[in-house]
Parts: sequence; C-alpha cells; structure tokens
Amino acid sequence: MSPFRIVASPWSFFALTMIKTRGACCFLPTHHGKLSALGIQTNTSTGSVVTTTTTINFFSKKRLLTVSSSSSSYTRSMLPRRMQEKDSSSFQDELVGKQKQVSRSCKEEEKDDSTASQDSTTGTSVEKHLNLQQKVFDEMSQFFDSEEATPLEVEPLLDYLVKKALVSCLQNKKQDKVGKEEEIERIKIIDVACGTGALFSSYIKAAEELGGKVELDIRGIDLSPQMTKFAIQNGKALMEKYNGRHSIECLEAGDFVELIMGKKECQESVIGFDYGQIKGTSSGSSNTENVREEFDVCVMNACFGNFLDLDSAVTAASTCLKTGGVFVISHPLGSSFVEKLHVENSETVPHCLPTQSRLLEMFTHQPLTLIDYEEEADVQGKSSVPLYYASAKKMPYRMLRSILRLRGTVDEGYGRGGKKLGFPTANLPSSLFVDALEDVPTGVYMGYAVIEPSVSSTDKKKGRGMIHKAVVNVGYSPTFDGSENQEKIVEAHLIVDKGAIEGDFYGETMRLALSGFLRPEMKFPSFPALIQAITNDVQNAKNSLDIHPYVKFAELDSFLHTCQDKWIGSSGGDDVASYEFESSLKFSARIGL
Repeated sequence: MSPFRIVASPWSFFALTMIKTRGACCFLPTHHGKLSALGIQTNTSTGSVVTTTTTINFFSKKRLLTVSSSSSSYTRSMLPRRMQEKDSSSFQDELVGKQKQVSRSCKEEEKDDSTASQDSTTGTSVEKHLNLQQKVFDEMSQFFDSEEATPLEVEPLLDYLVKKALVSCLQNKKQDKVGKEEEIERIKIIDVACGTGALFSSYIKAAEELGGKVELDIRGIDLSPQMTKFAIQNGKALMEKYNGRHSIECLEAGDFVELIMGKKECQESVIGFDYGQIKGTSSGSSNTENVREEFDVCVMNACFGNFLDLDSAVTAASTCLKTGGVFVISHPLGSSFVEKLHVENSETVPHCLPTQSRLLEMFTHQPLTLIDYEEEADVQGKSSVPLYYASAKKMPYRMLRSILRLRGTVDEGYGRGGKKLGFPTANLPSSLFVDALEDVPTGVYMGYAVIEPSVSSTDKKKGRGMIHKAVVNVGYSPTFDGSENQEKIVEAHLIVDKGAIEGDFYGETMRLALSGFLRPEMKFPSFPALIQAITNDVQNAKNSLDIHPYVKFAELDSFLHTCQDKWIGSSGGDDVASYEFESSLKFSARIGL
C-alpha cells in the first residue's frame, strides 16, 4: 500500500501545508504536455521529510512518452510552519522558553537602565510590572503576529472558546427579551490583552456560524504598542473581508484596569472594592465613563495570569460590563501550560489560572456569579482536550465585604422622599452617623429595615416590628440641584405594599441592616430619570433579597428580631444612635451558612 494520499489539483508546494498526514501526494500542472506528481513522506525516526517528484511527459494523441523521477530530503526546520509536525508539548516548551528568554533580557536592560539613572526605586510594584510586561510583549510582537504562535491544533480551540462566550451572551440576552420579536443582535466585546488580534477571526467565524443573526462590535486593548499596531492591521483586513458587517477597533495601548477604573489598583472597601474614579474628557475612549457598563462580553484570553493584581482585573471586568453581560477567562492550552509559564517566568506570569473554588472566592464581593467552568472539552472529534474556560454573569448586586447595621431616630430630612418619589422613605440624621459613614462609599445599597414598635401598648401602628426589604441611598442626593446635602445622609426606601405601613416614621426608631450594593450614586438628567432608576433599584433589590444568602441574613440576624431589647453597636454610638460593621463572611460562618 502506498503511504501517499491523492490531493485534487493543488497549484503549489505550499498547498500541502494544510495536510496533516505522515504522507501526502499531489499532482502539479507545470506547462504544456507535462504533469508532475509530488509525494511527501515523513521519516518518523529521524524527523526528516522526503519529497519525490515524478514528471510525466505527454504528447497529443499519445498517452505517455517518458517518466522521470527525483527526490530530496528536508529537515523540519526547513519546512513551512504548517508542515512542521510539532507535538503540543514541544510547542509549549518552546513558547515557555522563548518568553522566559525575552523576559530575562528585558529585566537585564531594566537593571542597566536603573543603574545608569541611579533611580531603581521609582514606581509602584504594579507600575514596574506593567513596564516589564510592555517591554516583553513589544519584543515578542513579531513572533505573536506570525503563524508560529498559533499552531493548527490551537485554532479550533480558540474557535471553541470564543463560540462558547458568544452563545452564553446570546442566552442571557434572550432571557431578557422573552416574548419580543427576534432581531439581529449587536454584541459589544472588549478583548483584553488582545495581542495581535489572535481572536478576531474566531469571533467573526463564531458570529457567522450562529446563522447571521449576530453582528459584532469588537474593541481590543493591549498594553503593548507594538502588539496593538499588528492588531489594528489584522482588524482592518478582517473588516474588509466581511464588508463592514462587523466592527473591529483597537483602543490606544494601555493598561485595562486604568482604562476602566481610572487607576491602576482597586483597594478593598465596604462594598468589596472601590470603583475608582472618572477620568478623561467628555468624549473619547480614554474617558472611563464611556467604557463603564458598555460591553456585553469581556474576554481575557491567555492573559489572566499576567495581571499582578487579579482582584483589580476582575473589578475592572465587572465594571465595564452591562448587567447580564458575560466575563470570560480562557486559555487554549489550559491551566497546566500557564503553570509552566508561572514556574519558569513568574515575573511576567505572576499567577496560575484560578481553580473553580478560587474563582468562587474571588467573586464573593463582585457583582458576578460563576455560570461555567471547564478544564477539558471535546473539540473537533478529539475527547478531553486540555483547555481552560470560565465564565461569569454580571448581576445587578454584590454582597458587601462588611454588613453595616445602623440604629437611630428617623429625621424629617429634606422633604423630598416618599411624597416626591412615591416610596415610603425614612432618613437617619447624618449628624449622628458622621463617623459611621466616613469610609462608606456613596451609592445605592440594599438590605432590611425594621421600625421599632412603640413601648406604649396604646400606640401600636401597622407595619411596626416587622422586617421590610429596603433600598438605601448613602450619599448627597446630587440630582436635586440647589438642595444637595452637605453631609452624607442615609435615605431608606422601604419596599412594601401600599397601606402596609401606617403613617409617617418621623421621630420613631429604625434599624437598618445593609448587606448588598447595587450601584454608585449618580446625578440624573431629569426627575423622571431618577424615578426610573429608583424603580429599577427597587426591583433589583426585591428580587435579590429573596435569594441566598440575603434571605438567610434576614431570617438569622438577631439585630432585626430583638427590637424590644436595647442595642448598642460594637463600632460606636449610644442607646440613641449607634452602628457596627461585621465581616459578611464571619457573619455567614457565625449563623452557619
């Protein structure tokens, strides 16, 4: 049996680059009266490739005149990339070695520069890490833009990962559009550390395979200016190929966390992590406000382990997503490969990919819930192929790092609560809680409220001594021009049915237990816009407080159930007004969750 396979009419030697067999054969037309047959066979013991060329000469009306033959031998390194039969492990080892070598070279240059300038201590650890990352990947940009960086066996893995992300996004969108007429979906993607645009073609291929019902708006960002330059070129070529149906744009090279958060690091806070600061002008992609809650999908492919501060990276990802959006962490070569990179080159890759349990821990104080996790999959007929894919859905709430309990007398406030907004509102006097609110970020919180019952048996009012869901604004109420608060105030909107609470609360004592965060405080363009936002907040809180763990907080928090007892918070205050903070994780453990 011949080891060769017949291939129909390729016109050049390089047409064979798509053949993934040990032996191959094709017929090559040369010029009038001749046909050449090219055979290729791999010597499995030496790794060399032997080609045999047989030329068949024809004359008209005669079948055959002469046959001549010649052969040549090539080593793998002399062949085009796609004819080099490298197994997965050898490719990975070469890639690890290449990155380690470049990183070491960049570090040596960095040391020489700092010695020359006698200024080796400037910059934070994050800034130094970002500088090294930029140098390494600037240096490796030509390699990553070559075919060598993406072996044939990796391409279907990239396609698989990307398609999973788009399908997950579409499923979330369909849930939000139940009963509505099906239309073309425009999906906005931010490709973090996009490199030279390795995923761009996979995005578009996946969109086309989804029946033409999806159009993509892709934004790539990379720390490396050289990588970004190649990504821009590759993006333009793809857009031309698909006649502008899909949009690909590369943002200015820079740090993803700083782009979204306005700072390079996000610090821990009561709400989990601080939400940074708004930077930039009123227009343009450099403005953090223009990239917050903007995207349907945020993809971190083959880059998550490169971030020095993973919590800041996750915070930026959740901040740039719309509610219901999908955050994806992926790698086509799997977690074991990233572990190799980390072990061999921890300065460039300071982390391994997180396990499922580690992801759940990281998402505890983020508005994210894990929806998918896999470390192997069946891809193109191959079973249990190692890869890494984790995805999370952005929720409209997050659990606070510290539960905040407040008890005080309801104040009259500014007269703009329940009557104007249409929700029963109780304000706690800011003067009594200045210290309590000092480190509490402004924003909209959710939790539970209790109006303490009167000690007088003759003065019982409906709705007292009962636990009510509540949306609570902590801040300055900036929407009301001319009457902004000078100090942070606590405005609690009680979520109750009409008539469930009798009368006003003024002068009565209220207990508040805040356990979740909905959104930052913001200024609205109009009063109707504010009403719509509060309506959304109320609905989100109403739904969220019915699920674990929040519903258990209401059932098992003695603070809400012992209203007849005197209570003074452990963090400050007296029997008139007091407060306390308790770690939500410690509280969960204390009540057995």
